[in-house]
Amino acid sequence: MTLLERHLGRLKGQTAWITGGKRIGCTVALALAEQGVNLVLSYRGSQAEAEQTAAQARKLGVRAIAVQADVSSRESVREAVEKVRAEFPRIDILVNLASVYEPVEIGEVGEREWRDNVGAHILGTFWPVQLIVPLMPRGGHIVNVADATSMGKPQKRNLPYVVTKAAVAAMTTAMALEYGERGIFVNAVAPGPILPPDDFPRETWERIRARSAMKYPMTDNEAVEQFALLVVYLALTTAASGRLYALDLGQNLG
Repeated sequence: MTLLERHLGRLKGQTAWITGGKRIGCTVALALAEQGVNLVLSYRGSQAEAEQTAAQARKLGVRAIAVQADVSSRESVREAVEKVRAEFPRIDILVNLASVYEPVEIGEVGEREWRDNVGAHILGTFWPVQLIVPLMPRGGHIVNVADATSMGKPQKRNLPYVVTKAAVAAMTTAMALEYGERGIFVNAVAPGPILPPDDFPRETWERIRARSAMKYPMTDNEAVEQFALLVVYLALTTAASGRLYALDLGQNLG
């Protein structure tokens, strides 16, 4: 057995809870399922996509369910946890992927933009952690999603997103300290341009990706797969906690 096989084998039989189970979440879910990880996929409105991902995972030989939860609501997450607990009394891995991305000029930022970003990123990270950690054993892993802008290079025309993603980065380090004595690892991915929203102009997206210091061709599919690979690593590490891992093709280099 190789070193990689031995470590990946530790994932078999574990259970991961993933919030936001479509697009990037689908790839992350299936990457874990390929290693024998059972899945809980929570969704707010994308039931069909979550159910489809769960069905694909079951074809890989793992147990997988989809459950509705508005991660911005503590009560909604609590109800989802109660529904899941009977089938999955232990959650080994929590991946907080729920997110919104809607660039807006600073002069046009209103209450809706703040409410959506705070709900998805700050509350949508905190409530699942607070309510799922009691189901996690020593050696459990939490993976949050901050942003490349959280590592020192802000972005114009996206202030609520940048601010709330920076809060996710701060929560990650604080949670790592809070849960360290329980043996739970908390880290975050800080992605750059991985996958654009469905209605995002392609030309603008390519310009954003071209800002990267690393001049290396990267398709959207490859970027998403790299994201999933990093999540798999963070679900295995027993040597790091409270860290942000940039996945931005060097956009923070200059």
